Amino acid sequence: MPLKTLRVLIWAKTYPELSHHHTETVCTGGVLEDGWPVRLYPVQLRYLEQHQQYGLYDWVEVPAARNRKDSRPESYRVHAAHIRVIGNVDTQRGTWRTRRDYIFRNPAWHFPSVGALKVAESELGRSMGLVTPGAIEDVQLRKRTDTERAQHAATLEAIQSQTDAFKARYKELEFLDYDVRLLWRCLERCPECQNRPHKMKVLDWGLLELGRRNGWDKAKTKLEQISNLATHEFRLFLGNFKQHPKSFGIIGLWYPKRPTQLELL
Repeated sequence: MPLKTLRVLIWAKTYPELSHHHTETVCTGGVLEDGWPVRLYPVQLRYLEQHQQYGLYDWVEVPAARNRKDSRPESYRVHAAHIRVIGNVDTQRGTWRTRRDYIFRNPAWHFPSVGALKVAESELGRSMGLVTPGAIEDVQLRKRTDTERAQHAATLEAIQSQTDAFKARYKELEFLDYDVRLLWRCLERCPECQNRPHKMKVLDWGLLELGRRNGWDKAKTKLEQISNLATHEFRLFLGNFKQHPKSFGIIGLWYPKRPTQLELL
């Protein structure tokens, strides 16, 4: 399939996952200039040159083609070695206005509930969506098990032992002691959250890196702060999993502060 150069505004990076084929991968979410969502994969982000290691709300240009091994319409297979970071959309004067212009440009992937997103997945194959919560009920830390730690170590060993040349360039990927889970209900209650809240793992790299570096209570407090619906316009970037298309996880977070009464005057 022919390559074309995509210009993408990055809005999500998931924490790196080990991969036998790619060493490790980062699932990246973004929007094109017309506001349409895309998934870039595989990206060995930590293995790119420093000037190529994009952050959230960076503009990147990357050669890509529709992924033949992934039927999800948003998925593109990228030639990550040729990624170029060409700009950034910052929050001048503390507002997210310019970011909003792109993220909200195409409402076709915005949903009031997980139920509505899953209907779009069934009918259109939609695999990404920006969903609006109506209530945040809890932020929880789950201690990961000894079995998970052993599986991580076994995968590391298998990857490192593939070739000597590969070993020389391998970068250690630390096992995360905790998962961060968000318990929430949709703005328009769907059948899944009528009786009990959604309980989803947060895969956002920034939040998990905060926990790894500074302690998991810091990550929990951060998520509690930005998910306060009274103070922040909090929304969730959800993405499904290739092998389990009916299951969605939180791959990114939208959390501009709500304006105060004085700012509205």
